[in-house]
Amino acid sequence: MKKILTIPNIISAVRILLVPLFVVFFFVDTLANHEIYAIVVLLLSGLSDVVDGTIARKFNMISDLGKILDPIADKLTQAAVVFCLLIKHPSILPMFIVFLVKELLTAFAAMYLLRHGTKPISAKWWGKLSTVVIYITTLYLIVSEIVEIPYAWISYVLIYSSIFFMLLSMFGYLSIFLKPIAKNKEQ
Repeated sequence: MKKILTIPNIISAVRILLVPLFVVFFFVDTLANHEIYAIVVLLLSGLSDVVDGTIARKFNMISDLGKILDPIADKLTQAAVVFCLLIKHPSILPMFIVFLVKELLTAFAAMYLLRHGTKPISAKWWGKLSTVVIYITTLYLIVSEIVEIPYAWISYVLIYSSIFFMLLSMFGYLSIFLKPIAKNKEQ
């Protein structure tokens, strides 16, 4: 129980609760400045992601539950944001497709490993970098709804940068996941 109710795990749970709040603020245009509220929620989520990881490492509060809860909070946030943006910005369809493929492949691989007794792995730098680039892209797209930015090409650079880093992350995690899967098949 001590390893379950840790500050980082509580922060990750709060991040999960922020997801529907983001969606509401993103779409409820009857609320004045709703985009700004959505941005604030997204920034809070991103900041709390950094804080929970820092606390977990610094105070030795890393737990198997945290290794599962943190990425779930990340993925739910990213999925909600990318899906919401897809509705208003159809140009991010390629980003949405790559996100979906990446998450499904890595989720199935992770479930397979958990089912076969392999402990969850901690987030790697390429996964965190992918998350940061997705956050930057989504923040830019939301801000571009509030303030007209004359350089439309920037959104395409950010979208395809997100795709690149998601693919990097996907192949990085799959290479880690495939080693134990291959080992299990040999046995």
